[in-house]
Amino acid sequence: MPDVVLVAGRGPMATRAIRSCQRSGSKAVAVHSDADVNARHVRTADESVLIGAAAPEASYLDLAALVEAAQVSGAQALLPVHAVLAGSAELARRTCEAGLLWIGADPDLLETMQQAGWDAAVPDESPGWVIGLADGFRIDGLVVRRTRAAGAALCWTSAEEPGPLGVDGLPPAAKTLAVLSDLAVELGWRGLISIAFGPDGAPVAVRGGLPAELGLVESRAGRDLVQAALALAEGGSPPAGSPGAPAAVGGVVRATAVPGAGQRASISELSGPDGASVQWEPGYATGESLSPWYDPVLGILAARGDDLAAAVAGFLEATSAVHVAGLPDDLDQLRARAEDIAARLHDGSA
Repeated sequence: MPDVVLVAGRGPMATRAIRSCQRSGSKAVAVHSDADVNARHVRTADESVLIGAAAPEASYLDLAALVEAAQVSGAQALLPVHAVLAGSAELARRTCEAGLLWIGADPDLLETMQQAGWDAAVPDESPGWVIGLADGFRIDGLVVRRTRAAGAALCWTSAEEPGPLGVDGLPPAAKTLAVLSDLAVELGWRGLISIAFGPDGAPVAVRGGLPAELGLVESRAGRDLVQAALALAEGGSPPAGSPGAPAAVGGVVRATAVPGAGQRASISELSGPDGASVQWEPGYATGESLSPWYDPVLGILAARGDDLAAAVAGFLEATSAVHVAGLPDDLDQLRARAEDIAARLHDGSA
């Protein structure tokens, strides 16, 4: 593994990536804007580099600043967290030209993907993704389904495919995984990958980086896919996993109102569950402020179980341990999505 890795990004998934680097034995270097000096990903990292002002284009999206931060920190590798960075051919090329290891798809491939429109936004009607690690021969990953309502999206992945949650015209998960895995091989993609598919199972968008749903796939796969991506980029063998859970369910908890320009909203309380079968990755801590500049992700919540019904029940139980005060959030919408799935599973088995 690289001795020092610069993690380019912010928020819960940046924190998640930093911990994976540290578990692999690498020193993890974060980057931050002047609005994020005490952000959670900064506190978790071994070191952090200030890269600019609060506005994303002046900091987190400043490609030259990201590469310079890697160089001044002594990093040998750059790991892009967010899809907009992982899909940037320019950032990938700048990283490689600086003599650094790029943890992602080849720059020329990314440029081709952009020209072909594969980096398009995922349409609302997309029922899910294939998420995992592409090694040039296949995708080591899984199908992740989703259901949306009122802006909140609940996602799940399961060894079973309950009829009540089926989508007319959508092929079985194994076939969808095989077809989209073939696409990744055809493209020559190596690295973390998410391929969104339409209601007919056909691919509609391809992107890299660490999606919020990565933890669901890791729960079932029984392995750390960020560590695997680091090993793959360096030409090594990804570490072996352990038996995973048969099912996992999760969603992103977001603030539903953000402060205006020049303002900040204080989070008077933010807490979540813990336990072996639950994942809670907060984006903020109690007492911190929500900035108008960034995606208002308060946390990522997931639960796993011996089957999908158990995972949904675990997720619902976990939501009761999430407490947010000081600003509105969409936790009730996520809970309603989970209750709807639980009811459909129950009615389908009755």
